[in-house]
Parts: sequence; structure tokens; C-alpha cells
Amino acid sequence: MKLSRNSSVRSPKSDSAPSSPPPRRSNSVDSKPNTTTTSSPTRPTRSNSAPPPARPQPADVTGGPSRTRPRDPDGAARVNGPDAAPVKKPTTNSEIRNWYNQKVASIPANDAKLAAQGASLEDRAKAAVKIRHEARLEARSFMSNPLEVMMLKARDFFTYGRLDGPSFDQLVKGAKAKGLTGDDVYQSLIDSSKRTNQTVNNHFANPQAKL
Repeated sequence: MKLSRNSSVRSPKSDSAPSSPPPRRSNSVDSKPNTTTTSSPTRPTRSNSAPPPARPQPADVTGGPSRTRPRDPDGAARVNGPDAAPVKKPTTNSEIRNWYNQKVASIPANDAKLAAQGASLEDRAKAAVKIRHEARLEARSFMSNPLEVMMLKARDFFTYGRLDGPSFDQLVKGAKAKGLTGDDVYQSLIDSSKRTNQTVNNHFANPQAKL
């Protein structure tokens, strides 16, 4: 059987669409995808909340702001009266005697304070004698010459039978020996505790004075 040239049978190749040429590969750097990501700058987060209120300064008892001052032990000693610890330790006999007189001068104020508190005359007398006795011992501890300290102790021993001066009971006994009785005994001890030996004070008024 012969086929006609005008046959409708077509070649498979003729039915397919013309193929497009493959894309050309470029060596340009611009052709490569950009893998670098540019991050935008981070903006600060805005908050609608108000800032916390400032803490108020502590107030003193008067309602005003508190004022803190550095501690000054020396300054405190200067304003605490004659019975406060001295700013400078006395060294010479003249300075020691002045210090002793200042301690004794604090007795009247202390006695007035005790009287206002309702203390008895006996208790006030004991307090006055105690201040005087402690001032005697501390003044001697300031002295740098051991021989002078021994001389003072020897004098007390021969006068009172004690190295560190009379006791409270000895002073009471001495006041009664003068004919005093009752509260007059204790009042006399308070009064005598306030007084110092003026002759000794005059002697040590000279900064170079010795025993």
C-alpha cells in the first residue's frame, strides 16, 4: 500500500514547539543573588510609663532635710563641758593641775542635776566624792615622773592611811568628828568636794612648777 505524500501523519519532531536555547551562565558578580542582609538599626523602645519618682531625703525631727555631718570626736569633746575627755592629754604638771581643777568644777552642775532628780543628800555626797576621787587618780596617771607620783601617794598614806586618798566613810567620820550630824554631814562633803587647794593651784600656775 502506498502512502500519499499529503498524508496527515506528521513526525513527532514537527509537533513539538521549537525549544528555546538554554540560559547563558554569566560570570558577573551582579548575577549572583545577594545573600547579605542589611539589618536596620534597632530603635529604643518607647515607654509610656512615667519615670519612678525620686526618693525624698530623710527629714530630721524639725521637718527639714537631714544634714549629715562627719563625726568629730575632738569637737564633741570641746562642747561637752569640763567633765568631757580632754582634746589633748595634759603632760606638764601645770596642765595636769588645770585639768584636775576643771574636773572638780563639774561637781556643782552634777549635784544640781541630781537634786532636780530628787536624789538624797547622801547620794549626792557620794557622787561628789566619787568625781573628786576619780579625778585624783586620773591626774596622777598623766604624770610622767614616777617619783612625784610616789610622793603624792606617800602623803595620802600618812594623812588618810590610804595611797589614793580618803574613802567616803573616812570623810563622813571626819565630818562627824567636827560635830556635824544628819544631812549636815553630807552637805559638808559636797561643799568640800567643790573646793581645791588654792596654795597648790598657785604653785602649779607656773608651767615649770615641780612638786
